[in-house]
Amino acid sequence: MALRLATNRVAAAAAAAASRGRLIAPLQTQTRAASSLVVSSSKRPRNATAPTTSAASASSPCASFASPSPLGDHLRQRRAHNATLSKDGKVPAPPMVYISGEEMTRYASELIVDQWIRPYFDTSAWETFDLSCKSRDETDDKVLTDAVEAGARIGAIFKEPTITPSALQVKAFGLSKAFGSPNGAMRRGWNGITISRDTIHIEGIELGYKNPVLFERHAVGGEYGAGWNEVGKGTLLTTYLPADGTAPFVVDKRDLTDDHNVCVVYHNPYDNVEDLAHLFFKRCLEANVTPYIVTKKTVFKWQEGFWATMKRIFDADYKEQFVDAGLMDKCG
Repeated sequence: MALRLATNRVAAAAAAAASRGRLIAPLQTQTRAASSLVVSSSKRPRNATAPTTSAASASSPCASFASPSPLGDHLRQRRAHNATLSKDGKVPAPPMVYISGEEMTRYASELIVDQWIRPYFDTSAWETFDLSCKSRDETDDKVLTDAVEAGARIGAIFKEPTITPSALQVKAFGLSKAFGSPNGAMRRGWNGITISRDTIHIEGIELGYKNPVLFERHAVGGEYGAGWNEVGKGTLLTTYLPADGTAPFVVDKRDLTDDHNVCVVYHNPYDNVEDLAHLFFKRCLEANVTPYIVTKKTVFKWQEGFWATMKRIFDADYKEQFVDAGLMDKCG
């Protein structure tokens, strides 16, 4: 945690200083101040007796500076600061998957990384993947597969916006085919159960409402992973073959009487709805907002299971907390 706090302070100082047109000196000063956080847990009160050699003190990077004097404090801070720097004087950035995309965000991100990050942070532990349409086409989408694998392995991902090319863009970019959305593949590969869309409140800008609004959308399965085809007249049969070897059965059968049709087949997994429910209700409690579960189950009967699971988790684990917080008073 201390290292993370120190890194955040350095990044904040770099951004602030850069906006004022002077970066180097403030960054160095802030780095030394932040580095004291790294050793804060090893500092003793002024009236404490210096310990004899032990496993804890011997393993401490500041063990040789036992004196509680101001000079000892300075040496501890300086040594801890140097320990966080690479050979070229940069702060090592932790491993991360960096996924580059398209259009203006690509250029803006390049400016941020090149001017504010790489001069001061060692990013050699990052794994970078280019998910531009051109790169996906040249690798036959292997770059997407590699990025998903790396993200699952490392567990820290930054992704720029990407393009899911339309038919017109396929021609304009000279692509071999229309590649699907990479986001669906990423969520499947990383067990991504939701898309969070929260309101952004900026000081000085009135939006017409003052309270935060949190959106969580179940984002696994559905049309993102749909199979489809254009067909003519005929019969469409959707058959389920159980993994346990029991007898298959027909999920849906329909006769197509039009000359031109598009058939779409997809499914929605329910196993992760419980995880989504816990995530959603906890976020609402933390933000002090009233939760609402929105479905169209009156029309789409298959959504009943989603709603029922969310209500069961709410009643069992969260309803009392929301009532005690007064968040159910106005929702009926």
